Amino acid sequence: MGIIVALIALSILIIIHELGHFMAAKACNIKVLEFSLFMGPRIFSVKKGETTYSLRLIPMGGFVRMEGEEESSDDPRAFSNQPVGKRALVIAAGPLMNLLAAFLFAVVFLSNTGFYTNTITEFYEGSVVREAGAEIGDRLISYGGRRFYEPASDINLFMYGEDGSEKELVYYDVSENKKVAKMIAPGKTPTRVRLGFTAKVEGNIGTNVIDILETDSPLIKAGIKRGDRIIKLDDTEVFTTPDIQNYLNNTRTDKLAPLTVTVERNGKILVFENVKPFSDFNYTLAVNLEHKKGNIFEVMGASVKFCLSTARNVLMTLKWLFNGTISIKELSGPVGIIGAVGSVVETQESVGQVLLNLIYMGSFISVNLAIMNLIPFPALDGSILTILLIEKVRGKPVPQEKVGMISFIGFIFLVGILIITLFNDIPKWLL
Repeated sequence: MGIIVALIALSILIIIHELGHFMAAKACNIKVLEFSLFMGPRIFSVKKGETTYSLRLIPMGGFVRMEGEEESSDDPRAFSNQPVGKRALVIAAGPLMNLLAAFLFAVVFLSNTGFYTNTITEFYEGSVVREAGAEIGDRLISYGGRRFYEPASDINLFMYGEDGSEKELVYYDVSENKKVAKMIAPGKTPTRVRLGFTAKVEGNIGTNVIDILETDSPLIKAGIKRGDRIIKLDDTEVFTTPDIQNYLNNTRTDKLAPLTVTVERNGKILVFENVKPFSDFNYTLAVNLEHKKGNIFEVMGASVKFCLSTARNVLMTLKWLFNGTISIKELSGPVGIIGAVGSVVETQESVGQVLLNLIYMGSFISVNLAIMNLIPFPALDGSILTILLIEKVRGKPVPQEKVGMISFIGFIFLVGILIITLFNDIPKWLL
């Protein structure tokens, strides 16, 4: 059930994207041959005017087919015969529609849950922000030259890419009514011992059921799978995530020694020996921030900031992928997205809470779709916009056949990336 809902949810976001192209094409009087819901063989269709509206078999995404989009055409209303400005508007309308949808989803979500502000409400032990002179009530502005938009998630993002070096922290000193800039090195959380998995959550409590397996998890190497219930670590019974964390970090004397993991799988008890846990730490600023429910204008402002933060998240992640901060093994694709959305649906939360979580993920994924499509990579909208810019500069069009060839080459690369993400996602979500 969760997978079906996830496919439908992801398809809605793709259809919103295609609807942007469709509406802009109609507004620019470009001939649209077909607007399709879903992909694959056609189930049925209806023709209204010059456009065929069709429903296809595979419940995934959709597409818009315009006259002269991939080949030359003599039709004066063909896409290829339109001025550069009109064609750019049609291409950009898809990502812009995703951004608009993301903003509206965020408004709904944050209206119900509230949002974090930049105001400091608490310092944790050893906070480097407090050591820099900040006090409760002061407001964070930027860290390492990056502004805080959605501060709670921004801090997590910034800390993920940390190397431990000193960076500039800028905050607003309320008592002195001025900005303060200080060079600080991030703090570190105490070392944790882990097995490399995320547990299912029921009633806001982490269970002992494996929901996500990290790529390099020792559990995968041992043969343990998603959906297994961990019932014993060595001879100690565990029932919740805190039980597992307590045994790994507090009970054992030699915390990094191999252990025996007993799981329940489909009613059978399986024992896996010589599973070696590992230790890690997180960088931290060790602050807590104000969480509030504001009026509609504050919510709209927070929603814009959420979209800006998420867009930057995508761009920073791509940068880290190229400079080696994160491994390509951590890259996720459609299977990972569907698995994540499916897990939200399958939680034991109320229907209202599950719906809110889906709206949140819809906003997050919609921003990702928009930004990824604007990247100037062949087969994506960004590459077409780049070609149109080149055409504007050189004063003559690039033949549509060449544009089609560039898109085909890009499609092959995208298929390659998809295959890589499948190898990354399948062990986490399907095994």
